[in-house]
Amino acid sequence: MASVVSVLRAGALLGCLALTASGAIGEPLRAPCRVADEYLALNGKLDRAASHLKDSDGFKILVIGSSSTAGVGATSPNNAYTARLQQELAQRLPGVSVTVVARGVGGETAIGAEARLSREISSTKPDLVVWQIGTNDAARRLDLATFRRVAAEGLKAISGSGVDVAMLDPQFVPQDEASYEPYIDVLESLAEANGVPLARRYDAMRAMAKAGGAAMLSRDRLHMNDVGHACVGAFLAEALDRKLAPTPPAVAEAGRQS
Repeated sequence: MASVVSVLRAGALLGCLALTASGAIGEPLRAPCRVADEYLALNGKLDRAASHLKDSDGFKILVIGSSSTAGVGATSPNNAYTARLQQELAQRLPGVSVTVVARGVGGETAIGAEARLSREISSTKPDLVVWQIGTNDAARRLDLATFRRVAAEGLKAISGSGVDVAMLDPQFVPQDEASYEPYIDVLESLAEANGVPLARRYDAMRAMAKAGGAAMLSRDRLHMNDVGHACVGAFLAEALDRKLAPTPPAVAEAGRQS
């Protein structure tokens, strides 16, 4: 199974989220979802998740978060970023049955998520947890020391359950950048200190927006619209794929020469 995951990588995805239809390996996402490699690189470790992916034909991701994880802003559940994540990863990991379980609670801060982490993990039994964190904490100006403490306790609880975790930081909110940056700094610090990958949604969405991409936020200028959900689903799938099932150098080189 490991060779199938490593070698048979999907070359094309649907619509504007696709990698090129030629099947070239390692090619960037198409506009309006194109971002530089620096935003797709995940530091930290997902060794347990990667090992499970190699040894099994099924892979389950539990996404815990707030309104965007609940699908707010998307015109249908199938257009939420978590649904897109499942579709995109299934394309990138042929032969693997990918399941993404979304557990989003609108308006929830890190405090609420941390309180239900153990219960959600116990009931879902995931191979990987993605914690979408920080949006409401920043919007409500939660005390930074409290935010750091609660987030650290949550990461410890997930790791203690025997499951790997990656974090997904807030969506880009152009009218309120100054308020979000301190919370993102906390997440970056915790990620480095704990060896936890942090998917940089905020920076990626900001780069897309400043490159002239389509509007990714709804009329409320906070929640993602269908384009935002689609781009974040593709972005997160590509970042996780690169971390969990990296393309062997020889295969990558063959793809570039084709």
